Amino acid sequence: METTLITDLTYVDAPPAPVAVPSLPPAMLASRLQRALVAGLIKLAEVRLLFRFLRTPARVKRAVDGVEDLKRTYYGDLKVQKIARVAGRYYREYQTPGWPSAAYDAYVATTINRHVPFRGDTETLNLVFLAITKKCPLACEHCFEWDALNQKENLTREHIRDMVAAFQARHVSQIFFSGGEPMLRVNDLVAVVAGAKPGTDFWVITSGFNFTRENAGRLKRAGFTGVTISLDHHEPARHNAFRGSPQAYQNAVQAATYAQEVGLVVNLSLCATQEFTTEANLLAYARLARQLGVAFIQILEPRAVGHYAGRNVDPSPAQIALLEEFYLKLNFGPDFLDWPMVHYYGYHQRRMGCSGAADRFLYVDTDGDMHACPFCQKKSGSALCGSLDASLQAIKTGGCHAFAQAEM
Repeated sequence: METTLITDLTYVDAPPAPVAVPSLPPAMLASRLQRALVAGLIKLAEVRLLFRFLRTPARVKRAVDGVEDLKRTYYGDLKVQKIARVAGRYYREYQTPGWPSAAYDAYVATTINRHVPFRGDTETLNLVFLAITKKCPLACEHCFEWDALNQKENLTREHIRDMVAAFQARHVSQIFFSGGEPMLRVNDLVAVVAGAKPGTDFWVITSGFNFTRENAGRLKRAGFTGVTISLDHHEPARHNAFRGSPQAYQNAVQAATYAQEVGLVVNLSLCATQEFTTEANLLAYARLARQLGVAFIQILEPRAVGHYAGRNVDPSPAQIALLEEFYLKLNFGPDFLDWPMVHYYGYHQRRMGCSGAADRFLYVDTDGDMHACPFCQKKSGSALCGSLDASLQAIKTGGCHAFAQAEM
């Protein structure tokens, strides 16, 4: 497949017109009293679930102690304070379902079951990244599916529906549809999610292509929770060059606008390249996200896979320190409590290891093959045929990308 990669600020067509960025209503709760009240209500709901699932005070205490140990491992002495409200539900983490919902209850149940088993299984899988199409109109610099792009499709709507049902049967509380560009299959997305059982939050990961106002409404009515929009620079020309399209920035901003209009949660996903990662760029990006009223910013570190294979793309130690400082400041700094929450998985991965490889999440590619994560692509069975349990066990045995533990 011949695809032209745009590596500078040139365009296949004429340069795009300036993009007007709207100022949208914030998703974040600005009031300390509101945050405290919602946090208290969520805590009360969790206690009720604990007693519903575990029955006895002794078992409840064991579960609480286990979850508190997990929080200390994940956050240390940091306390989650920020809360977003979208369409009547509340969110404290990107990869945790919103409360109140059946998906949130399912998430809590799986978390409890890790510490005090109560439902007769050992399933710990919380979320799945499900790639549903090889097709994409862009030529993104960092694409990890580069070698598969625009090849013949193998997944039918029935395949997607069957995989969703199989993962729901294993208590998966979040499914993220990716690609390629999944909005090219919006009809299939709507049909599959509309027919899914309660208990799972569904998200679509998109560049913004084909994310029209009409399609945003269709996704919401079908039962989607949120949209992750790839936006890799606060400067339109830089983002367009990175994505290989003069319309990429406009599409991303419009997608955020339309998603907000219909009540979808919005996450902006940033690939923090070596060229991008400066303090000035990170703060400018956060200001843009705040202006767009989004709930989350996700930071991804580039990996030498796909179109980046064989290249030195890892952030430097100084840049990693800068990303971690940004994560801590935006999430826990007193001056940023009404700014979007930052999800930076690399921060926690370096401290407690990877939770991919079917421990808490996995990746299913556009052929239905399962992998430890999108960046650790080594087929470990199929989600379409054979024993799914055996495939999940093979992923767990094989493990995920090895991260060196940072010096604490």
